[in-house]
Amino acid sequence: MAQNNVGAHAQNDSSRMLASKASPSIKKELEKQLQVEDDSNRQEMESFADYYAIIRTMEKLETQYIRGTIAPDVYEKECQKLLPRFSTLKECLPSDMQNPAMAIPTFMSRYQLKAARAANRFATGVPATCSAGGGEDSSKIALFVAEAVQGFITLMDSLRLGMTAVDQVHPLTADVVNALNKIAQLPADFEPKMKVKSWLQILSAMRATEVLDENQTREFLRDMENSHQTFVHWLQSRNT
Repeated sequence: MAQNNVGAHAQNDSSRMLASKASPSIKKELEKQLQVEDDSNRQEMESFADYYAIIRTMEKLETQYIRGTIAPDVYEKECQKLLPRFSTLKECLPSDMQNPAMAIPTFMSRYQLKAARAANRFATGVPATCSAGGGEDSSKIALFVAEAVQGFITLMDSLRLGMTAVDQVHPLTADVVNALNKIAQLPADFEPKMKVKSWLQILSAMRATEVLDENQTREFLRDMENSHQTFVHWLQSRNT
């Protein structure tokens, strides 16, 4: 990246020298082009700076949560703020920086820094308080079950209606993961929970503007239908 920036600056300097010797009309056109290039370079650098700042903030937040120096509810609230900001910022970055599990460690290594915890959180797409599960009051299980069932239905209906853009289905998928993880009675390796979480990770690695193709949509919908049915069977087995 550094070499690309040096090359860009050298090219801009050369263009400025040419503009200073050109006729008034050509000079005006060259100056306009240089302004566009300068603005583009500045916006790119600002995006990288924001990317760096969000990663550092998430890494610090994850460390505080692990060490118990931040209340779980405060951690979850702050994490929920960073996750959508990161997803939005990804749209301004190159395609090779879309998958947080791979891009973040590579990006941070340039500054001799590590951010494995942040990379994992952005790749997971939900706070640790949700991904770990079992952290909620078990007396609220009826509410969480209702949220999970409604989440499944909303997600499946959206896919059937052709709402297949990542920025449409990602939050709906995250809602299902959050609801399932709040049900402490579910086994840690409960298949529907693992399946929905795997789709959330797939979506987290994509651009918000990307759209699932027909095969992906069919597979996603089938997995959600099977997961919903398995979840319903689990509920019925507990009531017998």
